[in-house]
Amino acid sequence: MIKPKVSIIMPVYNTAEYLEEAVESVLNQTIEDIEFIIINDGSSDGSLDILKKFSGRDNRIILIDKKNEGSSIARSIGLSKASGDFIYFMDSDDLLESDALEKCYVKANEFNLDLILFDAISFNDESLFDASTFNYVKKGLFPETIMSGPDMAYKLLVKGLFRVPPWIHFIKRELIVDNKMDFYPGIVNEDELFFTRVYFFAQRCLYLPEIFFKRRLRPNSTMTSEFSPKRSRSYFVIIDQFNRDDFTDRPLLKKIRKILISNIVNGVAYQSSSLLFKERMNVVLGFARRGLLHLISMKNLLVLFFPFLLSLKARFRKIIFAGFCGKGNIY
Repeated sequence: MIKPKVSIIMPVYNTAEYLEEAVESVLNQTIEDIEFIIINDGSSDGSLDILKKFSGRDNRIILIDKKNEGSSIARSIGLSKASGDFIYFMDSDDLLESDALEKCYVKANEFNLDLILFDAISFNDESLFDASTFNYVKKGLFPETIMSGPDMAYKLLVKGLFRVPPWIHFIKRELIVDNKMDFYPGIVNEDELFFTRVYFFAQRCLYLPEIFFKRRLRPNSTMTSEFSPKRSRSYFVIIDQFNRDDFTDRPLLKKIRKILISNIVNGVAYQSSSLLFKERMNVVLGFARRGLLHLISMKNLLVLFFPFLLSLKARFRKIIFAGFCGKGNIY
């Protein structure tokens, strides 16, 4: 059997409504030497039947059916089965441009790259979300030059462009294998830990300013679901894992870690405003035990302790806007 050029890994959990489009966007890639590892993570909506039909007519598909344990474990299983030169992680409700993998593969081989970062756009079918708020386009904002992973991560962070969803990264499998990388089980937002470490280890990276991926916004997905106690606990796990890494001889990585943890802390503090009082206090205790309270901005600290301030702010804006519009109507 010929070794595949790219291994595509796709966890599937109850996305039957969108699954055919997503699978076909991978099978229709202009690069044909691929293996498509699909992990059905205990779906109960007919997703498995759809996947069986696809695997029956395309021998590039490796279909794994397992009980539901979450995307971390599903992706790790996919990694253990992968044999391609490069790895790409696909979601089961999104779309990939037909020439995406071929262009990435050619560029990665031409310049001996460990990592390619590219652009994505978001869309939704029912106008339930403002797709423009989920922006993954960096064209004109980020240099198109080869640099190390830490340099790329730092430059992205400074510009406020650092995002780590799986589907905008094309990764050399050797990088993952050599550094014994895996997904941390049992947490949400596991991508932030895994893909940040990809940047830590990568030696040659390139940003490719092309929109290869279309991210579907839909209700009840990980991206659009409400902030929860489980999510806050997951972020504490991510912080703890970052702090376990010894960067004594790598000052840039220490600087990156400091920025990342500060960003996470402030993000969690702000989003925790939606939690119940007891849950918010657990978040505060989590910060305190780790000595992180000093990283929270005053604005986010106020929101964390007094979440009603957000509704007051929204109400105040509404009043001001109504007054402005009324004044405009008078004249």
